[in-house]
Amino acid sequence: MSTPETVPATLPASGRSVATSALVSILGIGVQGVARLIYTVLIGRTFGTEALGHASTLLSLSIFAALFWPTPAGNTASRFLAVALRAGLSDALLRRTLALTMLGSSLVLGAVTVPVALALGNPPTTALSAAWLVMGYGAYTYARGSQLGYHRVGKAAAWDGVTAFLSLGLLVVVCVTGGGLFVLVPLSLGYTVFALACWPRGSEHTDAPEAGQARVALSFGLWNVLTGITTNGLLQLTMVAAQLASPGTGAGVFAAAFTLATPASMLGQAVAQIVIPAFAHHEPGAPLRRRGPLVLFVGFSFACALVFGLVAAAAPWFLPLFYPAEGQDAVGPLRFLMLGVFVFTVALIPAALLLAGGRSREVALSSVVGFVIGVGTMFAAAATWGVQAGSVGFLVGSSVNLVAVLALSFFPTKTDRTGPPAVSDEGPAPDA
Repeated sequence: MSTPETVPATLPASGRSVATSALVSILGIGVQGVARLIYTVLIGRTFGTEALGHASTLLSLSIFAALFWPTPAGNTASRFLAVALRAGLSDALLRRTLALTMLGSSLVLGAVTVPVALALGNPPTTALSAAWLVMGYGAYTYARGSQLGYHRVGKAAAWDGVTAFLSLGLLVVVCVTGGGLFVLVPLSLGYTVFALACWPRGSEHTDAPEAGQARVALSFGLWNVLTGITTNGLLQLTMVAAQLASPGTGAGVFAAAFTLATPASMLGQAVAQIVIPAFAHHEPGAPLRRRGPLVLFVGFSFACALVFGLVAAAAPWFLPLFYPAEGQDAVGPLRFLMLGVFVFTVALIPAALLLAGGRSREVALSSVVGFVIGVGTMFAAAATWGVQAGSVGFLVGSSVNLVAVLALSFFPTKTDRTGPPAVSDEGPAPDA
C-alpha cells in the first residue's frame, strides 16, 4: 500500500505564483519537446526519410490515442485533486477511480494500436513498440496531471528532464546498433519510468468525506475527452493525413516540419496544465472579463506570436541543419503549420480558464464545431493541397475553436456558478 505524500495545504492562485509555476512547467515540457525533436532528427539521419515519416506518424498516433481517456484523466486529476486539496477532502476514491479507468483504457488503446500500425505499413515489432508507446504516453500524461494537481510542478519538471535524457541515450544505442525496428522503445521506456516515479499517492487529507467528487470528476473527464479529440486531435491528424496522402518521401518531408511544430504546441499545453488547477473555482463566470486572466491571455498571445514568428523566419537556416535531406523542402510546410499551431496554442488559455471553472461541457461542445469544419476542410483541400491539406484543415478548425472559447470567456452563460470548491455540476455525462 502506497504512503501518502506531503503536499502544500493550498495551491496559490496569485499572478506571480501562476507565472512561476507556468515557467517551471514550460521548462519540463520544453525539455520533453526538445528531446522529441532530437529523437526524430536521429531517426531521420540514421534510418532515412521514410523511417522518419513512419516514426512521426506513430508518435502522433500515441498522442491521439491518449486523448480517448488517459490525457483527459490527467487533466481531470489536475483540477479535482487541486479542489480536494483546497477543501481538505480525501482523494483516495478519486485517485483509484481515475487510475483504474486510465489503465484499463490504455490497455484497450494499446491493443487497437497494433493493427492500425500494421495497416500503416509498419512491421510487427514496430507495431508492438507503438502499442507500448501508446500505453506509456497515456500513463505519463495521467501521472503528470496528478503531480500538477498537487502543485508538485518541480517534481514533474525534474522527471521530465531525467526521462528525456534516458530516452535519448537509449536511442543512441539503437542507432549505433542499427536496430531500426526498435526506435520507439527508448521513448516508451522513458514515459513508463516517469509514470512510475510520479504516480499519485495521495495527500495527507484522508479523514474527510469525498462528497461525490469521483462521480463529478468522471463527468468532467468525459466531456474533456471530446474537447481533446476535437482540438489536439486535429493537430495529430495532420501528420496522419500527410502519411495517407503521400506515403514515403512526401510524408517524410512533412514530418520534418511537423516535428518542429509539435514542440511549439507544447508551450500552450504546459501553461494550460498550470492554469486549470491554479484557477479551479477561483475564477467563475466569464474569466477574460477579469483583469488577471485577460492580462495572462494577452501576454501569452504576444509571447507566442514573437516565438513562433522567429521560428518561421529562421526556418530556412535551421531546418537543413536538423534534416539535411528534407530541410529545404520542409520550410514552406513548417511556416504554414506554425500559423495553425499559433492559433491552436493561444486558444488553450481561455479554454483552460473555462475548464478551471467547471465549464467542460461548453468547451467540449464548442470544440466539436471547429473539429467538424477542420476535418471537412482537410477532405475538401486534399485534391488541391495534397500533403498539406491537413495543415489547412487544422488552421481553419483551430480558428473556429479560438473564436468559440473567446466568446464563452467574455460572455457568461446560465451554467456559470460560484459554488464551494467541492461542488460542481456539469450535468449528465455524454453517452459513452
